[in-house]
Amino acid sequence: MAVAFPSIDSRTKVPRPTQQKTRRAIEYIEHFSMTRTSILVIALIAFAALGLIGSPASADNSTFLASQGGQTLSFDDIDQAVAKVPEADRVGFINSPKRIQALILSLLLQKQLAADAVKSGVVMTPEIESAKGADKIQLLAKAQMDHFRDNIKIPDLSALAQEEYIAHKEKYVAPANFDVQQVFVSTESRTNAEAKVIADDVEQQAKSGKIEFDALVAKYSDEPSKAQTLGIIKNAGKRAVQGDLATAVDALLTPGSISPPVETASGYYVLKLLARLPQRQMSFDDAREQILESLKGEYVKKAIADYVDTLRNNPLDADQDKINSLRTRYGIMPTLPPSAGKSSATATSKPAPVAADH
Repeated sequence: MAVAFPSIDSRTKVPRPTQQKTRRAIEYIEHFSMTRTSILVIALIAFAALGLIGSPASADNSTFLASQGGQTLSFDDIDQAVAKVPEADRVGFINSPKRIQALILSLLLQKQLAADAVKSGVVMTPEIESAKGADKIQLLAKAQMDHFRDNIKIPDLSALAQEEYIAHKEKYVAPANFDVQQVFVSTESRTNAEAKVIADDVEQQAKSGKIEFDALVAKYSDEPSKAQTLGIIKNAGKRAVQGDLATAVDALLTPGSISPPVETASGYYVLKLLARLPQRQMSFDDAREQILESLKGEYVKKAIADYVDTLRNNPLDADQDKINSLRTRYGIMPTLPPSAGKSSATATSKPAPVAADH
């Protein structure tokens, strides 16, 4: 009992292949959901560095299987791709109509991208020049996508940015921030206990108010840039002060507050809160660059997806009978349904082993 492959109808748009969760042969694809842009991932990395398969059933490897956008796929192309499937997984791969269809569509897309690379005059690097066969197609496809991305003309999005800000103003909020000053006592040239004694002394002197914190920084801090910064970190937030240091700052509620020594892997810190800035609504001017960068990214992403969709939706011509023959081409017998196994004592549901590579 043969298992029919789903028909590839050239009269309709080609459906995108669904994500396959069980194959290691195209493991890169598993890390991406099958959205419009993930098609690009298949085209660029799904079957890189293809090898040679040994002794498939058909004698004519140049036999036509499918074509799209002026590019033709043959048995030889499929042979090379299937050769990269680990032998232990090959039966399951070939037995899956959806996986074979995904492979065919992916290889056709990659060939179309490679052809566009030649037409658009991408830079033929020494790596591309020296590559052969499927390796060259893969490199050209990637070069074409880089070329296409680099040449996308982004229009003025200022008006759209204003609309975005007005419609989603609540998204553009500056987080709470703070300015601090620090004395750092390193444990690199002294023991941990010695550093702790110095840090405790700095804390007591700072809290006494008898000496300015600037003077404590100059006298005790091991921070290399203290002469230029006086130990001050502006707009520190969570970017510059993390972990136990962030916890210590959070406990400083009013400007001028001094923290107890905070132990880290490199030494002890004594912190002084200079200013605490609460969360606030950003103005459009404050948020403008952030919004524009986001809109530009979305524009580029859509342009790439539209380009790839155009290639994928080119008219497709396929020889369905030859596509259906791929399972038996690699020596794989159809799996019997459960009912067949019950009616015959000699029936088996185990597929025949795949012919070994030579």
